[in-house]
Amino acid sequence: MNNTYIIREAVSDDAEKMISYLNQVGGESDSLIHGENEFTVPVEGVKRKLAMSKDSENSIVLIALENEQIIARAELDGYYAARIRHRAKLSISVRKKYWNQGIGTEMLKRLFEQAKKMNIRIIELEVITDNAGAIALYHKMGFIDIGIYKKYFYVNGMFKDAVVMQKIL
Repeated sequence: MNNTYIIREAVSDDAEKMISYLNQVGGESDSLIHGENEFTVPVEGVKRKLAMSKDSENSIVLIALENEQIIARAELDGYYAARIRHRAKLSISVRKKYWNQGIGTEMLKRLFEQAKKMNIRIIELEVITDNAGAIALYHKMGFIDIGIYKKYFYVNGMFKDAVVMQKIL
């Protein structure tokens, strides 16, 4: 495995790199919610989101960087309401040229450590049913399938279902 990258929490100064990364990675897979150059949130909006996440008691955005470029991003987005504050939604993406090198696994391990510190007990996600690589990673990391979300995505003129998963910490 290539160990020339670092993983750290994203901060508001990472906003421009984050936008560039999201627009790039969106073009490398049909399994993400944004396609190539479809991430159109202004820099100020991304800075605000990253600052809010950094200040939050139950949300975090991690990035993996190689040569100062973002090569992976993982987020736990915690809920605000008291009765569901123990839950967080997970999203993760890795640049295609870094797939199958253990970066996703390492990012998830770090997120789980942070989740426990933030008193998050359930991590939930949706993943497109034909994204076998991601599904295998989530199962390996202890996620279980809890249902199917019908017509979750509309991409390339087709609806796609998603597997709804959760991990109990």
